[in-house]
Amino acid sequence: MKRKDPPSDEPVYLISIAARLCGLHPQTLRLYERLGLIRPHRVGRSKRLYSEADIERLRRIQHFTQQLGVNLAGVDIILRLLERIEQMNKEIEAMVEQTNTRILQLIREHQLPVDPAHFLIRYERYEEETD
Repeated sequence: MKRKDPPSDEPVYLISIAARLCGLHPQTLRLYERLGLIRPHRVGRSKRLYSEADIERLRRIQHFTQQLGVNLAGVDIILRLLERIEQMNKEIEAMVEQTNTRILQLIREHQLPVDPAHFLIRYERYEEETD
């Protein structure tokens, strides 16, 4: 499965546009911010700007609450766990890459007559299903 590019973190949408894109009321976005579920970019003291990544996160929150019936405290826990899983996936990918580089290096150094493909580690990360 090909991984899609992550959404942009560039803050471009005002709260009214972000709310409309998600089918939410702007006051709901303010509540989510107060609860720490979303962290829009701030311009001055009152102007909030949302990125594509924020919009995706808002849609995910909406899916958890409206389709799955999860309360906001549960959503917070789920989002934190998903962020930790993503961090761990990146760490594992880095370790696999380093290990494979070392395996290839050892095969070359010792001029071993083996097919490196039999020794390299393959790691396939779990990709969340999207609607």
